[in-house]
Amino acid sequence: MSIIDKSDTTTSIYYFLIANQETQKEIGNFLDNSDINNNINDFNNIVLKSRELLKSDNSSIKGKKNKLSLENHNIYYMITNSDYFYLAAVRKNSQYCKKENLLFELMEDIDHQGIKKLVDKNGELTNVGKQNLKFSIEKYQESNLSKLTNKNSLFDLILHSNEDQTIKNNFGNSQLIKSKNEAKLNQNNNIGENQGLNKNSKRKDKKIKIRKNSYKIIEQIKNLKLRNLIIIGIIIFIIICIIIYLII
Repeated sequence: MSIIDKSDTTTSIYYFLIANQETQKEIGNFLDNSDINNNINDFNNIVLKSRELLKSDNSSIKGKKNKLSLENHNIYYMITNSDYFYLAAVRKNSQYCKKENLLFELMEDIDHQGIKKLVDKNGELTNVGKQNLKFSIEKYQESNLSKLTNKNSLFDLILHSNEDQTIKNNFGNSQLIKSKNEAKLNQNNNIGENQGLNKNSKRKDKKIKIRKNSYKIIEQIKNLKLRNLIIIGIIIFIIICIIIYLII
């Protein structure tokens, strides 16, 4: 699932969790399941530890960054002041273990994006929320790959830091533009549908009006013919009466 080359799993975030610390309810998660079948026990252990951390009393560590070391993984987690719980699990051979601040930076970035609020009526991430979470993690891993795997100079680190900020800003802007475009498209579709309905309604009204006018004309013609027949009949009757009178 990760964009990073699968031959190099040392940079992969194995598991990422968003939850509500106050209600102790899971909102959504991301899992790099590229080799989960080979490490099912590790995965179960991570999920178990994640639930234990979520359900423990963490009221005293809000806003702080924490770490838990397992046999094959390190778990990094933090709880925001608004009671949102973020957790990331990476393998101990991951380069992220050497630059732990990047994981917490990712958590803060995802929190600022507001992905936690893209939920359904059950309080769980919608498909859009899941896609945004997956996209954010994969793009973050991809953008930090050179930082994690190369011996960079101070200048390179500053340069990549600026690039990362640009990527995040572009992502935020692209999401905003995408939302605006979708809203505009929906609005245009609604306007188009309404215009289509109005046109169809006007056509129907026009057809009905033409039919009514046609019926009126036909009725007028029939009435005119009937009147002419009556007049002719009266004239013939008068002529016959005159002829009979003269003969008698």
